[in-house]
Amino acid sequence: MIPYSNYFVENYHTYYEDIADRNLKSLRLITTLGFLMGVPLILVSLFLENFLKATVPYTIITAASVFLNILAKTSLKAYKRLIPAALYTMAAIILGVSVYLGTIMQPELNAVAFIVFLVGLPLFIVDIPSRICMFMGIFCVIFCMLSKIYKTPYTASYDIINTVVFYLLSIFTSHQFNYLNFRQIMSNNILEMQRDTDKLTGLWNSGFCERKITSHLSLANAQGALLVIDIDNFKLVNDSRGHDCGDQVLKEVGAVLQETFRSSDIIGRIGGDEFLIFLPDCSSDDVPRDRIVQFLEAINAINTAADRELPLIGASIGIALAPEDRCTFRELFKHADEALYLSKQNGKNQYAFYHILP
Repeated sequence: MIPYSNYFVENYHTYYEDIADRNLKSLRLITTLGFLMGVPLILVSLFLENFLKATVPYTIITAASVFLNILAKTSLKAYKRLIPAALYTMAAIILGVSVYLGTIMQPELNAVAFIVFLVGLPLFIVDIPSRICMFMGIFCVIFCMLSKIYKTPYTASYDIINTVVFYLLSIFTSHQFNYLNFRQIMSNNILEMQRDTDKLTGLWNSGFCERKITSHLSLANAQGALLVIDIDNFKLVNDSRGHDCGDQVLKEVGAVLQETFRSSDIIGRIGGDEFLIFLPDCSSDDVPRDRIVQFLEAINAINTAADRELPLIGASIGIALAPEDRCTFRELFKHADEALYLSKQNGKNQYAFYHILP
């Protein structure tokens, strides 16, 4: 096993969306090729007697390719958790057909197609290495058992030896390709993180927040709460203590946000003294009011931190909910901003919900 395997397992969920996108592209490619190759093979099998028994298997591959290709271009974009299952299903159909063709249908011939798919298919899958090995191993065992049953001892022995050798080769090559794909995904994430991170606070910037929230809201039955935060009296801090002190306050606000809310929440700085938090899968009953109050209290405590005498710092917060207050980022932000304006009108250092505005 290549040493990266454990690291891959530990970070699989961290990079799951990128891995899913890569596997979705592979599924589209495999299903497109399955259709383009399946149709001619069906036609050939209908006119050549030797291939007549292969009509049904070829039809299965073609039909599965069409169905899964349609899913890949439609619903799988929203249900990314189903992408690995769809990809493995297509691979299982291809391997199953190649096992049938190489054993039951043509017992007198060596199985070339199965060996080709045994080595080639894993190269299109980015997944936990042990899972790929187990998946391919199951079909190798099935192939070897059917070879012993349907083939002559010599042909069966030849195919079994080939299967063992090329299975080991498949493990090695799939691990190498997985390693390269995973490194590329990590490198892309590092570059994107540098591009998408606010350099002062270490939080996400506005562009990233909008893309990430939009992506979440595009999922089926998406829910979430958007909090828009404005630091009260921040201009007075800059005017009375200078921009260096103001920057330090912003850093502390960012740290408080990260300590108060979940790591799965989207936390960003979207302007000079404006921040944004998106709580995925959060309904109106689930909004953590206790955390919001905790955040407001922590912001007030910044005033006396490090023996500094600062103008009274607080935070005004506007909250909008999806899908109650619309389902696009722009609409949610607009409504949260209106709720923020109300909280400022009511005396600052408090929060307000858009759906209960007067």
